[in-house]
Amino acid sequence: MGNESMNLGGTDLAFTRWDPWDDCNRCQKPGERIRICYCYVEEPLEKPMPCWLYLKEEKVTNSRLRPELQLQACQVPCDTATETNQPYFVFDTYLLDKPNSNARLKCPLASIYRPVHWEADNSPLTWQDQLSGQTVSTIMDLHSGGQHLKVFQPATYRCFVEQELIAQFNPTERQSKAQNPWQPRIQPDKADSVLRRLKLMVLSISVLAVGGLLCKVVFRPVCGKKRSQVLLVK
Repeated sequence: MGNESMNLGGTDLAFTRWDPWDDCNRCQKPGERIRICYCYVEEPLEKPMPCWLYLKEEKVTNSRLRPELQLQACQVPCDTATETNQPYFVFDTYLLDKPNSNARLKCPLASIYRPVHWEADNSPLTWQDQLSGQTVSTIMDLHSGGQHLKVFQPATYRCFVEQELIAQFNPTERQSKAQNPWQPRIQPDKADSVLRRLKLMVLSISVLAVGGLLCKVVFRPVCGKKRSQVLLVK
């Protein structure tokens, strides 16, 4: 498959260009290497630009204007001289418990020029399985060379770059829904007990108030006498 070109009408020219083959994305075990073909548009006196940037919001109808991928099986020995033994990143991802929900994972340090290898619960995710339709729970992004991974099921995902584990994405449970702020904090039986006490308190205050009023109006002399007697005792 070589590079191709086509006239878009006028003086604009569209052409495809294949990148060199990437390194094998695994060592000591069967792996894959890929190369991607990108589409460019060249205008007079202008530098070539990617087709997606040239077309912007317009829908791409010609398959040759989209990025293409070529795949090759590989198996190479591990090169310990390139290992850095750096600590890997750990991220938490929420469970995908809603219909048609998905999450987009990004592998740090990976790019189209640095091959990435993904695993889900220790099972390898391959381009071959994705292109053949055997993988339905994950999608590796072609434009980024697999740096981005769209997942539809909870699992422990790991990504490797240049033979080393770079990041691990752990599934976590979603936080429980926040309680209604207007929900009473007191249990129903305790609430009834408190309400009865409040009613008794209000009733006692009412009785005392009525008694005080009667004392002032009806029994005023007697109350005054008792008050005088109390004062004399002191």
